[in-house]
Amino acid sequence: MQNKKQKIEYIRREKYAKYEYKNSSYAETYKVLQSLREDGSFCDVKLETDDNKIIVTHKEVLASASPFFYEKFTNCSERNHDIVVMRQIDSTALQLIVNFFYSGYIVVTGENVQVLLPAANLLQLQEVKDVCCDFLQSQLGPTNCIGIYDIADLHSCTKLSTSSELFIQRHFSEVVGGDEFLSLSSEQVIKLISSDELRVPSEEKIFESVIRWVKYELDSRNYILPQLMEHVMITLVRHYIFIDSSQEILFHKTSDINPDMEINCWWIFYFKSNKIGFYDPKMNLWHNGPTMGRSRNNPCLAVVRDNLVFAVGGSTHDFKPLRSVDVLDLSAESPRWKPSVDMLHERHIFGVGVIDNNLYAVSAHNFSDPELATVEVFDCNTQEWRMMYKMSTRSSDPGVGVLNNLLYVVGGFDISSRQVLDTVECFDPSLDTWTPVANMSVGRRSAGVGVLDGVLYAVGGKDRSNILSSVEAYRPSTGVWTTVAAMNLPRSLPGVIALDGSMYVIGGFDCTSLMKYTECYSPKTNIWTKVTTPKYFAHYTSGGVAINRPRHIKTC
Repeated sequence: MQNKKQKIEYIRREKYAKYEYKNSSYAETYKVLQSLREDGSFCDVKLETDDNKIIVTHKEVLASASPFFYEKFTNCSERNHDIVVMRQIDSTALQLIVNFFYSGYIVVTGENVQVLLPAANLLQLQEVKDVCCDFLQSQLGPTNCIGIYDIADLHSCTKLSTSSELFIQRHFSEVVGGDEFLSLSSEQVIKLISSDELRVPSEEKIFESVIRWVKYELDSRNYILPQLMEHVMITLVRHYIFIDSSQEILFHKTSDINPDMEINCWWIFYFKSNKIGFYDPKMNLWHNGPTMGRSRNNPCLAVVRDNLVFAVGGSTHDFKPLRSVDVLDLSAESPRWKPSVDMLHERHIFGVGVIDNNLYAVSAHNFSDPELATVEVFDCNTQEWRMMYKMSTRSSDPGVGVLNNLLYVVGGFDISSRQVLDTVECFDPSLDTWTPVANMSVGRRSAGVGVLDGVLYAVGGKDRSNILSSVEAYRPSTGVWTTVAAMNLPRSLPGVIALDGSMYVIGGFDCTSLMKYTECYSPKTNIWTKVTTPKYFAHYTSGGVAINRPRHIKTC
């Protein structure tokens, strides 16, 4: 009796313990149910698909396996129905899923996944949906990744959507060569080519992909080209690519458009002529200047000793970066361009500044070294170029200005990360050091930089997708950037010239055409006004500098 009592107490003390048991033959029950279904025994519902296929099964099995069927069979209005019409679901997929309910086994293939996934999604079968996604993930490749992304996006497969999008971005060069790329909408193309995660060997690949996409349906897509090109760094695309790839598009059915205008529209700051001109803003008079002996596209212009105008670097007609430098001595009776000492590096899309009669060439883009973060300086006394310490930021297309004998490098474009930079660095030649200063309020590349009355201005430019009209000013005394009045018109690649207490902005590009209008900023009123200038200004977009009236010009 005592032993029995002890056993009872032991059971009471251990009443929260668990002993799990699993009958290994329990799975056989579903095999029996499957056999009954095949024989039509005890079946109480028929599933009818759009193609009139009938699947006979058991309500209890369907309701226990699928939230979709559970809700349907517990609904009072449908509880007693023995036929359920299954709209918008493939009969093959439904048969596979019903078999899975009875067996726990399903095979996903390339032939059935595109009907099986939407069926699983409709029937709220996350397990089957996950298996389909795992299969598609294993099949990702350059020729099908866009289609897989579309499927994942359509059926809210977040993980697969993210991974396939990342695959597209990382294998861009291979993906855009396939047929799936040609079927994308313009919105999808823009989203892809503007992605910060895009991996491309060069900007040329993006340009070529855009041209290929437009050519595929030229009549309906030609008008979209300007919008697409806003997301391509045209300045980093070699000239021969434009001729080989885009000429057919640019002149397709455009007999009412001036071909020169169309070319300039895409070559942004292609300096078609090797000529310069002199302009007197007070008298609004224009005077042709001497022709350069050798053509160069988009050289940087700078003035040393008040009368030496340097045209530095740039590119050839086929966009090969140049080391060459030309100089124009305005003190001569008959000024002529003459070759000067070549730079140590080829430089295209860069900036220049002058301190103490020394000419600084800052940053660059060239096709052998996409991001040249070096700076070199030309000593006009020794007639020699020498290298300086690199900047901390690798960029192309920066703005450059000189204030208080300090060299400021403003914004630019980081090609490796495809980020437009808001950073600003300052070089002190007396200390031979670079120092970061306050960031701008927005990232800017292709911005103009001007200095007026002790203030550094960042003018216009472009952010990741838009041409900017905004302007901000940096005062070293406060160490901060402040927003000032925006220009009347947005523009990138403008020339900025300070003259007689005002700041003039000439040329530039608004993503559809070269800018014909000059604007003048008064810091006293914080107002921009349009200025009437000669028609030539629309073609002289490589920049400008302020000079004293050349002695050979008697009347300006």
